[in-house]
Amino acid sequence: MNLEITNRILVNETYRKELDTLRKLEKDRIFCGHDIEHFLDVARITMIICTEKGIDVMPDLIYSASLLHDIGRSKEYTENIPHHMAGKETAEKILDEVSCDDGMKKQILSLILNHRNQQNEKDSLESIFYTADKKSRLCFACASRNICNWQEERKNIKIEV
Repeated sequence: MNLEITNRILVNETYRKELDTLRKLEKDRIFCGHDIEHFLDVARITMIICTEKGIDVMPDLIYSASLLHDIGRSKEYTENIPHHMAGKETAEKILDEVSCDDGMKKQILSLILNHRNQQNEKDSLESIFYTADKKSRLCFACASRNICNWQEERKNIKIEV
């Protein structure tokens, strides 16, 4: 499996700086973090759901979108810009820097812009990505679960397939 764009993103200077900024801003965060572990969990869960539904998808697309989907969090924290909007702008810059083709870039940006959208078309890649982002949270093992702002019915209180 070739993850060419994904691996270019991982070593991209802009991405590394944004990831480092995000890490510093979330250093004392007691709730779910937005780190490489979360990004990879989202990618893997998306791939599992797609496989279960018989949807053929390029792993490089999913892993690249996963690495970038929360990259706008630092601007949300510092400039109060919704992270999916800030993330789209930052991701676009990074994708240009790593020479991502326009077709794949368009799909990645759509996943980023829609990863918070509950109204995505059923069984669309955007809907699956949204679901994977939510399922990646380990609420059942979280020390801050009782003070989390998530509604109780949204919390992952058991392991599911």
